[in-house]
Amino acid sequence: MGWGPMAKTVDEAFTLFLSWMISSETENSKASSHRASIEACLKSNFGMSSLFRAGSYGHGTSVSGYSDVDYFAVIPANNLSSNSSTALRALKDALAKRFPNTDVWVDSPAVAVQFGTEKWERHEITPAYFIERVQEFNVYGMPNRYGDWMKSSPTGLNTYTNIQNDRLSKKAKHLVRLIKSWNYNCSAGLRSIYIELRVAEYLSGESSVIYPIDTLRALRHLQSKELASMRDPLGLGANIYPCSDAVKPGALSKLNSAVARATKAIDADRQGDTALAFEWWDKLFNYAFPSHY
Repeated sequence: MGWGPMAKTVDEAFTLFLSWMISSETENSKASSHRASIEACLKSNFGMSSLFRAGSYGHGTSVSGYSDVDYFAVIPANNLSSNSSTALRALKDALAKRFPNTDVWVDSPAVAVQFGTEKWERHEITPAYFIERVQEFNVYGMPNRYGDWMKSSPTGLNTYTNIQNDRLSKKAKHLVRLIKSWNYNCSAGLRSIYIELRVAEYLSGESSVIYPIDTLRALRHLQSKELASMRDPLGLGANIYPCSDAVKPGALSKLNSAVARATKAIDADRQGDTALAFEWWDKLFNYAFPSHY
């Protein structure tokens, strides 16, 4: 079963499990240490006007040991190629020259810079240009993986989750972390932003969060959507896709297994068989769940 301290009840185990997901001081300090170099490189090569954190790490839904550091690099549109694939290659070349002893590659819609051996030491920089401001949200153009540009508002997407998080005693982001942890531990291959928005969508109809029960229900919500693409909930950007077409069949299979295991875990706990419930939760999270004592 899992590693580290043990728990007596399933609820205690979820609380403990969540505490393991918080980024360590080492992760936080290393993430900050490379920012200035990236910023200087992109300002001198592309006239970048701002660099801000996006994704899980910037929004408080990261999972320690797994989540990389995502940045949006806002660059004047006339300094970017009209072909986003060409723009990404130019960004990659500049960063590779700045960090010659570091692996740098295009991982559309971003350029990945692997500063160390761990997943969390990878930085992903997405080039973007400002399009418009809608209400209080900036809308940007970003690569769409096919050579074109698409609209996106990272702040708008974050706000969608924040609304549920504030309404539900700051527990929405914890539930997002739990589903992301399943995704990472089981290599399901779903995109982080898709998980976050689907979980927030599910929680929009809930009045409270109980981690074991809502882990099952959030997984069932993903299952009910059959991993279909999702509209930007605020209507500011393009559709959000769960994964590539090649990954989707395997992701659906793993999602179905997760729902079955969570159902068995909940049933076992309701019948008073706590040890069996722990076994099923442990299988769901690929043997990363806390041990029972």
